[in-house]
Amino acid sequence: MVLKIDLRIQRVGCKDYKEYLAFLKAHPAEMQDLVRTITLKASNFFRNPLIFELLHTTVIPELVTEFGFLKAWSIGCAYGEEPYSVAMIVRELAAKENLSFAYNIQGTDVYPDAIERAIQGEYPEGELVEAKQRYIETYFTRNALPSSPDAGAAYYQVNSEIRSMVRFSCTNIMDQLLYKRAYLGNYNLILCRNVLVYMNMAMQEELFRALADILYEKGCLVLGETETMPESVQDDFEQPFPGIRVFKRRRSAAAH
Repeated sequence: MVLKIDLRIQRVGCKDYKEYLAFLKAHPAEMQDLVRTITLKASNFFRNPLIFELLHTTVIPELVTEFGFLKAWSIGCAYGEEPYSVAMIVRELAAKENLSFAYNIQGTDVYPDAIERAIQGEYPEGELVEAKQRYIETYFTRNALPSSPDAGAAYYQVNSEIRSMVRFSCTNIMDQLLYKRAYLGNYNLILCRNVLVYMNMAMQEELFRALADILYEKGCLVLGETETMPESVQDDFEQPFPGIRVFKRRRSAAAH
């Protein structure tokens, strides 16, 4: 992260941290550029394939059996790879396993340029490295973009059917959860992967309490591989797959 800050210091022509701090105070717009520089936007389709295999074979089928529908939210969705991956699984379940259910798949990110790219649904070949070949052949169209820095580089666009299955919006997650929770409704699947790294412990605890409030009982929360749920909220969840960051919202005592 220090190297990334140094990059911004160099780019704006400051000689040290003190001068850069003064520059930040004098140029508020620089804060957005700094945040973009230090915020990791690394994502692939079906990133961490075991998670998506579980979503396909167990988690989503169980949720739609329990609820009769799927309402999914991908928080910090970056360029849309995660919610589109969920949409492909939903399409597979409907087409090949004859599961009929209503669905609502939402992806949000704080950066407008990320959401704009997600809506376009165009990705370099490297972002499909963890996707199974059948997904690539069925749900993507291969293009060569002449404007690419690499002449003739392969780009893939998610097909229109899958794009139509996901609703994207640009939003600050903490603002939504803390101040606009009444307008969110409830979800039975929330993916919040690699978001906690940007929050201190107090913010994490606030986030999890808010997520527990909008997650249906017996709904599932998916975290990133290295993320840990704060102890203060662990009693609200069970972990059905030991060692895998999929958590199920426990039934409240009043429901028993």
